[in-house]
Amino acid sequence: MVLRDKERLTVSIYPRFKGTIIMELKLLNSTQEILNLITDLTGKSFEFIHKPDLPTLAMVKIARENMPLHLIYYKNISPGNIDHLIAHECGHIYRMMSVPSEYRKVPASNMENRQIAMTKIENELFKLSKDIPIEKMSSLFELWFNGIIKQLTNYPVDMRIEQWIYDNYPELRKAQRITVDKQIRENVQALSEKIKKISPAFIYDTSNTMNYAFASFMESLIEKKYTTPYKRTEYPEVGAKLVKFLIKTKDEGYKQDIEIINKWSNLLGLSEWFYWTDFENVPLDYLD
Repeated sequence: MVLRDKERLTVSIYPRFKGTIIMELKLLNSTQEILNLITDLTGKSFEFIHKPDLPTLAMVKIARENMPLHLIYYKNISPGNIDHLIAHECGHIYRMMSVPSEYRKVPASNMENRQIAMTKIENELFKLSKDIPIEKMSSLFELWFNGIIKQLTNYPVDMRIEQWIYDNYPELRKAQRITVDKQIRENVQALSEKIKKISPAFIYDTSNTMNYAFASFMESLIEKKYTTPYKRTEYPEVGAKLVKFLIKTKDEGYKQDIEIINKWSNLLGLSEWFYWTDFENVPLDYLD
């Protein structure tokens, strides 16, 4: 297992992994078991990279054919949550690499997709331009556009992964709750009037609808009340429909993830904002 960066992630090493250990972090047995599972499945090990500017707690770059390692980026280490973060990112690898190569698809977008999105919210952008300098609108549009696609294409998979962790690795449930608590607290902040005033209404509503769906799913899984902040909003109506696409179907892996994401996108009016491309087509420098 290779580690890099000025503040290298501390991990415990075990014989199947080769590399340089800089510090020592003792992972739970379940986390090590999952790492072994992915290595056996893919024939590739891991590199952990500290990335303080990461927009989320962790991200994974799944190794393609010409990459020797899977890369897991992490924002920081908090006691109690690193095991769950590693397990969750490994879950993405497990789902993707468990299907035949022809079903390994990832979301992408082009100028046509962006133009469709721009047309959808152009009236709202015009209103916002009265308070936001025009030179900032382009970067904000990219932030909104990429953010909503990331939510759409990650949340259904995230829910399946959290169910997998909960059902198969009870040792990780404490760390799971810590991470989920943090994520949902951050999601609830998106309901604020301040965010609403500086966001296109379509983006604001669609994002919070998906946040409700995630909170509702995790509330049922972990048995902790997460949906209370959404009770007086309009988001439970559509959000509940999003959750039903998952809870009413047996988990059949990554191919089904794509089908559910497409159902979400149709219901939310996002189906023309992205397209699916082969996993191996992703540029080598993404996430770098």
